[in-house]
Amino acid sequence: MTFARNKGLTLVELLITLIILSITFSFAVPAMDREIAQSRQRELIATYNGAFSFARSQAVHTGALVTICPLSSGNRCVNDWTLPAAIFPDRDKNLRPDSNTVWKLIPPVTNYRIKSRTGGRGYLTFGPNGLIHGASGSLIACPEQNSQQPMSYLSVNRGGRFRAVHDKDFDNKIRLSWGAVIQC
Repeated sequence: MTFARNKGLTLVELLITLIILSITFSFAVPAMDREIAQSRQRELIATYNGAFSFARSQAVHTGALVTICPLSSGNRCVNDWTLPAAIFPDRDKNLRPDSNTVWKLIPPVTNYRIKSRTGGRGYLTFGPNGLIHGASGSLIACPEQNSQQPMSYLSVNRGGRFRAVHDKDFDNKIRLSWGAVIQC
């Protein structure tokens, strides 16, 4: 006499498997949230590093002043970094694209509010030598409310080089090397 063998799972085996999976996911989800937050921050930094590098490179290659700023509907620089930022030639220093030429538009980033620290100007201009023409400046990337994103301080020094400093403890404060405290 032969017996048919059951090839399924018992209820106990299924429950044990579900318990093990739920414990595993309870550890994985918070780690995934942190990884997503860090990925968004890396994207933000790469976007602005690329934009400032492109503007500096265009200034050197064209031998002209190149400005990066958000543009109003009237095609003039404004200090509102929730708008797309434009990179354009600005030979006449009027903070408007020469001949309405915009080389590159940088869309506003998501999950962050960008505030400029440019002395109220809202723009940065690179000279033909690759240095900042006029005063240097920086941007502060503040996470949206109720967001678990770290803040970042993005600066361009007089030499035209980009630097990023990050909030490592998520308290929305960054202490700079010279002692200044930046916060959202």
